[in-house]
Amino acid sequence: MNNLHPAPMWQALFQKAIAETDPDKLLPLVMAAENAMFDRSQELMNSFDAEEERRAINDALQTLRTIQVEKLNFPEC
Repeated sequence: MNNLHPAPMWQALFQKAIAETDPDKLLPLVMAAENAMFDRSQELMNSFDAEEERRAINDALQTLRTIQVEKLNFPEC
C-alpha cells in the first residue's frame, strides 16, 4: 500500500477489533470492521492497482472469522 495516503478506515477498525478483550464490545467492532472492509472492497472493485490492499482485506477477513469462531462462539463453516 502506498505510504503517502492515510490508512483506509477498515484498517483502524480491524486493529480495534483484534485488540479488544471485552467480549461485549468485540461483536460490534467485528461487525463495523467487516462493513468497512465490504465498503472498501466495493471502492476497489474497478481499481487495477489495488491488489495488495485486496489481499490485505481478505487476510483481515480470515482473521475476523477466526475471532468470530474462537471468541464469539460463531459456528464454523
